[in-house]
Amino acid sequence: MRLRTPRSIRRLRRKIRSRFGSNQTVVPLLFLLVLSVLVAYLSLQLFLGGVGLNHQLAKAILSWGMPSSEEFTEPTGYSDQMRSFVYLLTDLDLANPVSIVEGTIARAVRAERAEYDWPERPFIFVQELTFAPDPVKPPEVQQPVVVRELPAVGPRVLIYHSHNSEMYLGRSVQGRYDAEAHYVFRSQSDSTITGIMEVGRHLANALGRLGIPALHETKIHDLPTLNYAYANSERTVRNLLSQYDSIEVVLDIHRDANVPNPVVEIGGRKVARLLIVIGTAQNIPLTHPNYEANLEFADKLYKVANSMYPGLMRPTQVRHDARYNQHLHPNSLIIEVGSVENTLEEALLAAELLANILAQIL
Repeated sequence: MRLRTPRSIRRLRRKIRSRFGSNQTVVPLLFLLVLSVLVAYLSLQLFLGGVGLNHQLAKAILSWGMPSSEEFTEPTGYSDQMRSFVYLLTDLDLANPVSIVEGTIARAVRAERAEYDWPERPFIFVQELTFAPDPVKPPEVQQPVVVRELPAVGPRVLIYHSHNSEMYLGRSVQGRYDAEAHYVFRSQSDSTITGIMEVGRHLANALGRLGIPALHETKIHDLPTLNYAYANSERTVRNLLSQYDSIEVVLDIHRDANVPNPVVEIGGRKVARLLIVIGTAQNIPLTHPNYEANLEFADKLYKVANSMYPGLMRPTQVRHDARYNQHLHPNSLIIEVGSVENTLEEALLAAELLANILAQIL
């Protein structure tokens, strides 16, 4: 018995053939259409099922992204994996409404996520300082002096700046955070070398004089905004570590602000004080399983510094809500060289003392 095709189907088939041609053309088109719909449906189901997305989460995200909307509510329905994924992409923590509001406001001003790499350019000339007072000798017996041999290739210390724009303004800004505390780079070709970059250069030169080759990276990471400085500098550090397996220490050199006592007198000279900052990432959804190694290295440097130059170091600061790219190397630290209230000369003197300290532990 032959089944009859309904008249409406036959009429639709004739219209399709008159527009698209024979079955050889219609069948592939229909197949692709059905396949596309099927793939879209399965993808949607997989996404919704995998991350547990629901209307409650969408409503929470929308309310956080609009500061004028109703009061924030605690998010529900998302997994730790989604929280980590969103944090890695945007630096926004779904469990922290404040970070989402601040990030949204910043993105309204910022046109695009960018990273700038400056060509090689001359530094503003600052006379090399020769201050290197005899350190306070520790009570234990001094070890014999060993002549250092330079490695065949590659630096031992990497120096870079997540916040290249940081400046030193002196005592005139005591108790307030002056607008000039950060230099506003005008363009990719801006030839200005900032205070903190001069300190990094001086530290690298001082290490070189002590027989420790150092690489000072001058790539700009906080142009046009500070928001993505650490994401930009992470790419820089990853790239340099892949190029130089000789690197033993990674230092992100910063300048602090609003420090009550930013100066210490050593050898009759005023010197900017130093601060080590460690991030453990224990309170944010980013992995940092080896932060203990960073803490161990920081403790070693702190003890040597106190034995050589009492009063130079401020108490080490441990942050549980950040990791500061320190997951990339076990001997990675942030070192705050002075504060905005310090002069550039005080910071340069501190860099020389830091070089002496590093020479004792490398």
